[in-house]
Amino acid sequence: MLTALGIGAGALVGSKAEAKAMARAQGFAEVGVQLRLFNRNQGGVREAEAEVERARKEVLRVELALREHAAGFLENYETARVAVERYRVRMLPRAQRAYELLYDGHARMQASWPQVLAAQKMLLELEDEYIKSLERVWVSGVGLENFLLTDGLEAPARAQDMDRAVREVNVPEMSGAAARER
Repeated sequence: MLTALGIGAGALVGSKAEAKAMARAQGFAEVGVQLRLFNRNQGGVREAEAEVERARKEVLRVELALREHAAGFLENYETARVAVERYRVRMLPRAQRAYELLYDGHARMQASWPQVLAAQKMLLELEDEYIKSLERVWVSGVGLENFLLTDGLEAPARAQDMDRAVREVNVPEMSGAAARER
């Protein structure tokens, strides 16, 4: 492949005395062609290969950062989901039944009013904890469902930023009761 073509021409002139001594004039012409036989743009190829490798490492880094952050969301989700199930299946029905029995017992003069109020208070506290657990399930579930990604319009990282030791990863923060419990 021809990469450069050079053409040159000129006259050789020394001093005037030499020019008079020479009966004829001297000149030159040259044509040159540079052929790159052994340079196959290896510098550019190596640079492109390094850029591809940096991009692969950046993908791996983001994947690991998301997994690390997702672990907290997944743990919170599973813990809250188990708690919700326990409240819904066991604790709330038992507390509701105990309250109803004490309320009916008070009507038949078999239970005191403070016992009824204590059962009602326990039922309301359990319902409050059940609602907080539901909130944790939804907050963690939405974060996991959306793959922990935010700022979808954010520009991708530049090549020179990929090699930094620490970069901020844009992931959602947990809010509400889930954040208070961490």
